[in-house]
Amino acid sequence: GDPQQLPQVSSAPHPYPVDISTLSWLSGDAPTVDERFGYFLPVSWRMHPQLCAPVSRLSYGGRLASAPAAALRHLEGRDPGLQVVPVSHRRCTVRSEVEAAEVVCLAQEFVGARWDAGDGVVRALTGDDIVVVAAYNAQVDTIVQHLERAGLRDAQGHGVRVGTVDKFQGQQAPVTVVSLAASNAGASGRGAEFLLSPNRLNVAISRGQWCSVLVCSSMIHRFVPATAQQLAVLGDFMVLCNLSDY
Repeated sequence: GDPQQLPQVSSAPHPYPVDISTLSWLSGDAPTVDERFGYFLPVSWRMHPQLCAPVSRLSYGGRLASAPAAALRHLEGRDPGLQVVPVSHRRCTVRSEVEAAEVVCLAQEFVGARWDAGDGVVRALTGDDIVVVAAYNAQVDTIVQHLERAGLRDAQGHGVRVGTVDKFQGQQAPVTVVSLAASNAGASGRGAEFLLSPNRLNVAISRGQWCSVLVCSSMIHRFVPATAQQLAVLGDFMVLCNLSDY
């Protein structure tokens, strides 16, 4: 298992430490499991090295590296790695039309680009090669509507794939687009601890093989943390943004 991804699902609240997995208990506050208790697999076969680097810094103490084979892939017209695309909107908590429109623009840029998966086969990227991860179900619905109007997804769900982090954990695509939807994390649905959770950002961003694009409000970080946990997640988020190709 990977305690740096989504936590285990429980059907009822439990007191600490029963509320965490055995692996999380053994890892403690360390980003990776101690070699006395288990094995850390230090190689990602999915992510390009430039995408793996910020994910490694965010969640794995810099210990996660990219396999040489992942560096053989290439997407025409777009640099590999993590890019942050700030947009302007106000008073959004769980859905943003502005971000949904930006997701459509990004998908239109990617579709048709020449994609080399490193196996010698070069082809045009299609909508099925793009995964859009939204923080909230309301934003999933909003993005789906925009994509359908743009002809990038049909009523049966063929084309650009859209869902929450929970839907895509374990999956991959050449390109991942992440939409946070909220104008300000401090006033977002379920709070900053949920929206800026390093575990959720880790899963969302690491779905990409070539690049991940984080679409968010330019004011997403402009809030005063009310708890130590909010301060911690805000700090991790700012570090992640600084590691990106902003």
